[in-house]
Amino acid sequence: MKLLVRMPEERAGWIAIIAIGIITGIRVWLLTVTPLQLYPDEAQYWWWSLHPALGYFSKPPLIGWCIWLFTHIFGRSDWAIRLASPLFHAGTALLIYAIAERVEGRLLAVWSALAYATIPGVAYSSGLMTTDVPLLFCWAVAVYALLRALDERGWRWTVICGVAIGVGLLAKYAMLFFFVGLLLASTVSTKVRKCVFSRRGLLIAAIAVLLLSPNIYWNWRHNFLTYGHTAADADWSSATYSVKNVLFFTIGQFGVFGPLLMAGFLIALWRLAASDERSEEKLVLAAVALPPLLAMLLQSFISVANANWAAPAYVSATPLAVMELIEVPWAILGSFIVDTAAMLLLWLILICPGTASALGQANAFKREVGWGQLGHDVTAAAHSRRFDAIAVANRSLMAELTYYAPSVPVPLRAWDGNGILANCFDLAIPLSRLDAHVLLVLLPQEASAVLPSFESVRLIRQLRIPVGGGITRAVLLYDARGYEGGHFQ
Repeated sequence: MKLLVRMPEERAGWIAIIAIGIITGIRVWLLTVTPLQLYPDEAQYWWWSLHPALGYFSKPPLIGWCIWLFTHIFGRSDWAIRLASPLFHAGTALLIYAIAERVEGRLLAVWSALAYATIPGVAYSSGLMTTDVPLLFCWAVAVYALLRALDERGWRWTVICGVAIGVGLLAKYAMLFFFVGLLLASTVSTKVRKCVFSRRGLLIAAIAVLLLSPNIYWNWRHNFLTYGHTAADADWSSATYSVKNVLFFTIGQFGVFGPLLMAGFLIALWRLAASDERSEEKLVLAAVALPPLLAMLLQSFISVANANWAAPAYVSATPLAVMELIEVPWAILGSFIVDTAAMLLLWLILICPGTASALGQANAFKREVGWGQLGHDVTAAAHSRRFDAIAVANRSLMAELTYYAPSVPVPLRAWDGNGILANCFDLAIPLSRLDAHVLLVLLPQEASAVLPSFESVRLIRQLRIPVGGGITRAVLLYDARGYEGGHFQ
């Protein structure tokens, strides 16, 4: 077993490249064959990509730009929208190889790259296009550039670090935690302190702000919509101060990162705290990993935090965790076996979603099923009468219909009768009182709030769309007239 763990270092780089290439190739192929459809957020991001902008309602613009690029190259398809995801993750894995090699050699590097490529969160994320995907890549570039800048003269790596942070901010504002990591690292590393509190640190910050400035300008022109939405997601106004939420979030990290890797990371942190002899590189890795993780622990206590919100931590946490596990051969191999088994199971679900139903996990994938049927049924209903518009109150339904109902004869409109600017569709395509006769598409629980905003409504059809595991998605179609809302006209 030790021989297996202690692979020939001269071949380590090729082993990592070939393994990551094979994993990435399979992931790309799976995107082209999976019957799972776009997640509502993905459909919304695709809709953004139709009109590239400097900012969007709920996220910075990089996700829309990426989808625009790949769909212009490969055409409009589910797999093209998602294609950037496995490619970005492959790049991140190779960067982690470079980070780990710089810290402690090629043996650590190859296991760290393979560990990242197979951790459950990455295995799941590689089948979706989300804002975390480019964020993690930019985070990895920034970590590697920082390590190079600390040891080399010249400005090249300082500039690259600033560019990585700036582009990362255009992916997701969570990139700001990297600055917190730099400040934390400066308290334990002389090299970082000299870098941060110098012209280099000023240049990193200046480049990052310069790259983000177009998005800042867009937000200024749009009443800081994205920043407001980000704050609303935190939901501190409904604070619960729940230890139970912290427990669930912590357990979720063992699931996202992998149980043995998470244990290895915690052991690494403990040893770094307890030891008097610590390399500055390891301290830097720990310092940039802790801010997003600790911030999300606090967020989970105050309100709620999704398990993936701490994802940037695991870029530098991976080498630290592997460093501990590799000392115990069964631990690193056990971690790889467990995470690879989970990855293979996810691949099987992508090929045959019924597997999730058989395992009692259909609920986890129901938001990627049934949207094509919804688009077909709504399109058919829209052709059955002379409507002025199709009105939708739910963001997820609207996002999916923009993509899966491309041939509707009338425009899609967002119902905004409650006076709340809740999403990008309310802002861009609100329902108008001029739309006198509409096909109203609702979830059953929305009917009591939406129907009173029309002079007359008549139920046309109730759709029941199977989404696996005996679960159905119920959608109501109404013939509605005399809209009395329109708060944003």
